[in-house]
Amino acid sequence: MTTDGMTRWQGLAQKCELMIQRCLNCTTLLAPLMATCSACQGSNLERVPSCGVGSIVSSKVVHREVNEADRGLVPCTIAIVELDEGPWVYTWIDGDVPAPSDCPVRVEFRPASRAEQLPVFAVRSAGQR
Repeated sequence: MTTDGMTRWQGLAQKCELMIQRCLNCTTLLAPLMATCSACQGSNLERVPSCGVGSIVSSKVVHREVNEADRGLVPCTIAIVELDEGPWVYTWIDGDVPAPSDCPVRVEFRPASRAEQLPVFAVRSAGQR
């Protein structure tokens, strides 16, 4: 992934916003790395801030190298999150994901290191649903 691709989801570092895209032709909101609009196939897209809140659609624990110096693998959760605005994004989840239930697991964007290739979300507390 290019540096441009990595920074597309990160937004402005000083504001720590999750940036998504909006089609200038039809106003459809899209995931950060889309090249064309899924509704009208237009390619005239602009970056807009997301509220950074959504629900986990799917998740899986994987083992990944977190620190190059350590070279050890640690369990991490990768997920697809449906943002409240509608787009789905691939993410890392910071912390433990509750066991499946009838209620969706609500998450919120957390600023992460620029080295991360995916945005990082954390599970919201019960009072923040």
